[in-house]
Amino acid sequence: MVFNSLIFIFCFLPITWILTRIVPTTFLKNLVLFIFSLLFYSWNDPFYVLLLLISIAWNYLTGLELEKETGKTRKIVFWSAIAFNLFILGAFKYTNFLLGIFGLEGFDFALPVGLSFFTFSAISYLADVYKNDVPAQKNPLSLGLYIAFFGKISSGPIAFYRDMEPQFQNHPMNFTLFCEGLILFTKGLIKKALFADSFALVFSSLATNTSMAGAWLYALSYMMQIYFDFSGYSDMAIGVSNMFGFKLKINFDHPYSAKSIQDFWRRWHISLSTWFRDYVYIPLGGNRHDYVRNILIVWFLTGLWHGANWTFILWGLYYGGLILLEKFVLSAYLDKLPMAIRRIYTFVLVLFGWVFFFSDSILSAFGTFGHMFNFMNICDSQALFVLVGHIPLFVLGFLLTGELFDKVEQFCFQKGFRYDKIVYTSLYLIGFLISVAFVVGSTYQSFLYFAF
Repeated sequence: MVFNSLIFIFCFLPITWILTRIVPTTFLKNLVLFIFSLLFYSWNDPFYVLLLLISIAWNYLTGLELEKETGKTRKIVFWSAIAFNLFILGAFKYTNFLLGIFGLEGFDFALPVGLSFFTFSAISYLADVYKNDVPAQKNPLSLGLYIAFFGKISSGPIAFYRDMEPQFQNHPMNFTLFCEGLILFTKGLIKKALFADSFALVFSSLATNTSMAGAWLYALSYMMQIYFDFSGYSDMAIGVSNMFGFKLKINFDHPYSAKSIQDFWRRWHISLSTWFRDYVYIPLGGNRHDYVRNILIVWFLTGLWHGANWTFILWGLYYGGLILLEKFVLSAYLDKLPMAIRRIYTFVLVLFGWVFFFSDSILSAFGTFGHMFNFMNICDSQALFVLVGHIPLFVLGFLLTGELFDKVEQFCFQKGFRYDKIVYTSLYLIGFLISVAFVVGSTYQSFLYFAF
């Protein structure tokens, strides 16, 4: 089940909210949420809910064992549990990739939705217990809800156990938090239904275009699509969590306004960047020693996490190389450049990165780069037609990726405009209705990050 489906918006979400609201105790609220989370996860493929339950049971028992053991035995238990989680992830996600390297035929099975996300959540729990940041969870329902909660299981954000642990016994469903969640959910739906899906159509229409203008539009449309798709999903996930009394941290902070590559990764998919920082980069030694090695390992793993393809690995190492380049060569020069130039520099490098990301092969990626600098064929009728027909979409898309909307929204509230809340609510209601109309009238568009 997905957030941008009519059955979720008008059936699953309200029924779950009403049942959670009317049961009297926190235990029953958590039980309702856990049961409905399993239903949500198993909607299209009930088989994989068994995998989810195995993950919950394994990590619950391991957490209890970690709290009992000491010394070398405790370390063995921890690393064995990590290995088991990574084995499940690797078996489903990377088996065919490894077989392909050796020229062997792969297996025909679907990747379980959200496998990377709930595996990283489980590892977060084990690491926090191992480091004694939190006690082991004695209540299996609480740990099960942390790993399986439908608000975040499909595509994150990756919620850290240490942040969610205090909320299991105290997540009051108050009116203010519900309204904030509803607005965030609507924002995300607008991003997905009106913008991400529209840019997806532009992207697919230019897949065979070989002109320079067409190739740039092709890459730009994907750049816009993946931002509105994933930030839209994150808004909806955080909004849903708020409706049920849980508070998750933001996952996107206007990444296309970044002034460096390092700044971009402080703003894009923040939960993933933080996860790799806390559980890989710092344990490897961080800035203290072997900085270059640590950066390359982290970015190799970041690329591999996104998918079993050489293009993802190259995409990760591309960013690792850029961060090292900024650290040792470009930092002194970047600081002296005007802010506009720094943002353009970052924007273009991120755009190039997305070419690796969306390409099926490295050869295909460099083919796209070749078209982007094909001065022998600057523009053709198809590219011109797409550009002219979608100028409003691109202009509005660029504006909304920046901070303009947030500043206007903040200005209105700071000035205390009369009837501002009525206007504010009305605008979001209109946006919601238009988005639902787009969902009804268009072909189904899944979230891009379900594939990762």
